[in-house]
Amino acid sequence: MRRTIEQRRTFGLLVGGALVALVAVGLLVASASAESTAVVACPLTASDVSSIVGRTVQRVNLGDDDADPTAQCAFSAVSRSTGTKRPPQVFLTVDAGGASDLRDLYEYYVGARTRLATKPRVAARPDLGVGAFTLTATTAPVTTAFLLLGKAGVGTLTVDLGGAPLALRDPDTADQVFTLVHTRLH
Repeated sequence: MRRTIEQRRTFGLLVGGALVALVAVGLLVASASAESTAVVACPLTASDVSSIVGRTVQRVNLGDDDADPTAQCAFSAVSRSTGTKRPPQVFLTVDAGGASDLRDLYEYYVGARTRLATKPRVAARPDLGVGAFTLTATTAPVTTAFLLLGKAGVGTLTVDLGGAPLALRDPDTADQVFTLVHTRLH
């Protein structure tokens, strides 16, 4: 029994350490993503996104509330009563990278999908360009597309339809956003 308790503690420490590392990496990636977003002009407008998701959205900042939202490609519905950001949300971040990075991401998500909290479905999306793929959460109406943007950029385009009208909370709505971005940037 004592050995089992020690094993559980060790396992708990390992899991906790791994979670802290993942959060740290996520913060670094988010910081780098926000900085590199300005490299590609945002192909969307608030009216584009509003017409697709069925709610009025506005440009918002991904992190720094004092930053200029027009320098980022992020949109969110805003509650009139509280002034807080709420889904639906759409945001595009761009990181340096190429086809091999996109392939590595795809392989990672295919291998890790059963261990991730949202148990996402991974689908190759050649209609969005070479190596493009999507992750569709099975626990929430959130879909993320990973695609090449230009010669040296990997775009991550996330569409969270949590606050969209019920009829628009399916992957087809997110696909409309993905297709529009791909068309305008290629």
